[in-house]
Amino acid sequence: MDTKPISPKAHALIDYALAGSLLILPRVLGMNKKVKKIYNTEALVPLPYIAMTRQPLAIKKLIPFKTHGKIDPFNIAQFALQSLLPAFRKSRKELIFNIAFTCVAGATVLLTNWNQKS
Repeated sequence: MDTKPISPKAHALIDYALAGSLLILPRVLGMNKKVKKIYNTEALVPLPYIAMTRQPLAIKKLIPFKTHGKIDPFNIAQFALQSLLPAFRKSRKELIFNIAFTCVAGATVLLTNWNQKS
């Protein structure tokens, strides 16, 4: 039995919130233009697979929830690696935000019950 606390519905809510935060927080925090463009793209790219994953908040239930769970680690790795880009390394605020975001997204993936039926 998997005792991880994040259900498919909670995972979907967190995914939508994380995508929304990438659109809003960089502006509110006054991040540099390059980082804002990167985050805008990163917010919009996963929305289709979030919205099409078989979970209670899906727009169209096409992608198995377990498949979603196999895609997410690649997104998190990409967030971690982008900390090495000059747009992030040269600004403490952008770097700290990116590392924190990577940690939150990573914890979400690690704590999700991927075996739970949605």
